[in-house]
Amino acid sequence: MPVRQGATGAKTELSWEDLVELYKVAGRKRRESDNKILVFGNLKGGVGKSSLSSQVAMRASSLGHKTLLIDLDPQAHASMALGFSNLDEDTPTIMDCLIGKGSEKLPISDVIQEVTPFLSIIPANLSLNFLEIKLQPDHRRAERLRSLLGPIRDEWDLIIIDTNPSASTVNISAYLAADQLLIVCATDYLSVTGLRQLFEILKDLQGDFEDFAPDIKVVPNLFDVREAMAQTSLGTLRQSYGDYLSNTVVRKNVDLKEAQSLAQAVWLYNRKSPASEDIVSLTDELLADGARQ
Repeated sequence: MPVRQGATGAKTELSWEDLVELYKVAGRKRRESDNKILVFGNLKGGVGKSSLSSQVAMRASSLGHKTLLIDLDPQAHASMALGFSNLDEDTPTIMDCLIGKGSEKLPISDVIQEVTPFLSIIPANLSLNFLEIKLQPDHRRAERLRSLLGPIRDEWDLIIIDTNPSASTVNISAYLAADQLLIVCATDYLSVTGLRQLFEILKDLQGDFEDFAPDIKVVPNLFDVREAMAQTSLGTLRQSYGDYLSNTVVRKNVDLKEAQSLAQAVWLYNRKSPASEDIVSLTDELLADGARQ
């Protein structure tokens, strides 16, 4: 956690709000990287996509990087993690830009909601359950999200997308928009074995779309060193997906769930927590990926 000198010379920890105020004065920390759009995905639910995507977004923005989080999951867990709890069907979502209400589509700027001067979100709600159906008549549906984000791409240092656990057209559209695809994998048997199916889908996308070439990274999550299955699963990931594996292994820790329930950054909730250490480490790793020399 960054510190500053107090009036008496003692060091005082900076809160997230302190960091935002300091960066407002000093100017934001521009991120020059080829990995601009980061998509968190997996076909399996319960692996921690929303937790990691929202925490990485908060961490990156606290460092002064202008960050946009897009929630594509109708369950809206990433939205709730940022404090959006009253998400009824009138709350604008990405569907209002892709499909619109009636015949009118909203500009994407109209659905972006500011959380802090460095963090904004396009929240989700249950209406996103209908996005898949509404996209079906569009023969270019898989490329719609990429086209939508193109004009605003340079306004942000990071665009982070949280997807739902399925092989839907909506998720495929997110994968096609990705500069970096982060496959969050819980360290358990079903999650690890399910990766094969996802990689087969990605291989098909590479055959169907010549320009589909995201940087793919598998992020081991919910690791508990006390569990034999977790150790076996991590070993399998290293053996089978070693070329894709992130350096950071995110450990299972209750502090992350508790911070989520309070819509708080985990490193502010408990800076000494293993969850805090892992989120800081993962964010640093992702910020370094693709950095322009």
